[in-house]
Amino acid sequence: MQLSCPNCKAEIHSADINIQQLVAKCSQCNHVFNFQPELAHAPRVRPEIPMPAGIEAYSFLSELNLLIKWRQLGGLGFFLFFTIFWNALVLPFALIAIMTGNFEILLFISLHLSVGIGLLYYTTAKLINTTYITLSRRKLTIEHKPIPWIFSPNKTIDTADIEQFFVERYVASRTNNQPDYRFRIIAIRKRDRITIMQGLTTAEQAQYIEQEMERFLQLPDRAVEEEWE
Repeated sequence: MQLSCPNCKAEIHSADINIQQLVAKCSQCNHVFNFQPELAHAPRVRPEIPMPAGIEAYSFLSELNLLIKWRQLGGLGFFLFFTIFWNALVLPFALIAIMTGNFEILLFISLHLSVGIGLLYYTTAKLINTTYITLSRRKLTIEHKPIPWIFSPNKTIDTADIEQFFVERYVASRTNNQPDYRFRIIAIRKRDRITIMQGLTTAEQAQYIEQEMERFLQLPDRAVEEEWE
């Protein structure tokens, strides 16, 4: 970054900058100032993040298309096993109840059936769904297909309101009292913040999507306090 004197606007030479104390002195007017606020707003230069497995990107002059295939993002093995195990235990009772007309059994196992259906919905979506992110100069569209994802509905955002993207790590669940972390991409807008996509298993997946969207919209990559590095 290039520093300028806040008093006379002259360029500050590197010999007049104290990196350790974050202060600089202007050789023109002898003004001494702290430049920490400038660092907070300065664009970062981060290494190029290569395209991770499970993500495809197609960039054109007028549009950026990102395809995120859920099955290749990882984190499915446990749920696939548990879904098969759970439904293998519950479904035979449900079938027997329907075939024999003992619907009281269905009422008795209704909670277990609901859990099994929820697991089946989640696992099937993880196996076959793809998230389509379409970014143009006017709008950003996020769609989850072919199964609608009720936890994150499709959305369209006006890109004119977007000032910055950043990646946040969050606790998605706990296993043996240990947190299971996932990553989400958040857009900072002029009036609020909105989640673009979540449930990504690695930081690289989320950071690559952030990198490509900021590059297309020509947004400087600035640090955000809540951002995962």
